Amino acid sequence: MDLQQYKDNVARAAEEACDWFFHQYLPAWTAVAADPSADPRVVLDFWVPPLSVSRDDPDPARALYDWCPDPESVLVYLASQQEPLRAAGYTHTDVPDSRVTAYSSHSAGIDVIWSRRTADNTEIERLGVHFEVRRHAAGTWRIIAIASHPTDADRIADTFVTVTP
Repeated sequence: MDLQQYKDNVARAAEEACDWFFHQYLPAWTAVAADPSADPRVVLDFWVPPLSVSRDDPDPARALYDWCPDPESVLVYLASQQEPLRAAGYTHTDVPDSRVTAYSSHSAGIDVIWSRRTADNTEIERLGVHFEVRRHAAGTWRIIAIASHPTDADRIADTFVTVTP
C-alpha cells in the first residue's frame, strides 16, 4: 500500500467512525437513558470491557477514575451516569460541537460537547467528552475509553486543555 492509499484508508475510517458514533451509538445510548424500561445491555454493543472511564464531576458520587473490567461493571457505571439524568427528566442530547480524529484505519478519537436536555429543551448538564474508539476484526466500531468533565463551552477548542511542548 502506498502512502496515498494509507491516507485514503484513514480518511475513510474517520468518516465511518463518525457515522457509526452519531447515527448508531448516540441514538442507542439516548434511548436507554431516556426510558427506564429500556434494556441497558444495549450499550454493551458499543462499550467494550475493559472500558477505561474517567469522569470529573463536582458530585463525588458521579466522579470516577477507573476501569470497568467486565460487562457487569460497565452496566454499573452506565447506571451511575444515567439514573441522575432520568431523575432530572432527560429526553435527548444536543451536540453543540464535535470532532472526529482518525489515528489509523482502525482507531479514532471522538470529542464532543454533550448538552443533555429535557423535553422542553432545558439543559440538565453539559459535558466535554473524549471517546477512544477502535474497529474490531468484524469491522464494527467499539468504545474502549471515555473521559469527561463538566463544561460551559460551546466549542471543542474551548473545552479541552492542550499543551504543545
